[in-house]
Amino acid sequence: MVNKILKLRIWDKEGKRWQTNVVDNEFEILCVSQFTLYNILKGNSPDFHQAMTASLSKDFFDKFMGKLRNSYKPELIKEGKFGHYMEVDLKNDGPVTIQLESPK
Repeated sequence: MVNKILKLRIWDKEGKRWQTNVVDNEFEILCVSQFTLYNILKGNSPDFHQAMTASLSKDFFDKFMGKLRNSYKPELIKEGKFGHYMEVDLKNDGPVTIQLESPK
């Protein structure tokens, strides 16, 4: 997953689409844990029983962040506070949304 985030070519270069990645552009990366997004609908309500427990997901997120920092410039890696209520403003640049999921 770390490699995919760093190497996914989603920015244009010299008028050509999908030519550069985060590393090429020396962009910052903001990671915000969203383990509560892993749910299924049970009727009209979300069910989180298949999501990781808070302690397991915290360990998982910390390991992921460590791998990301070891694979890229640590000063360009930012993260939200795990388990905290956060308001994150996002500006979507273009009509493309790419969802990445780990096969494991």
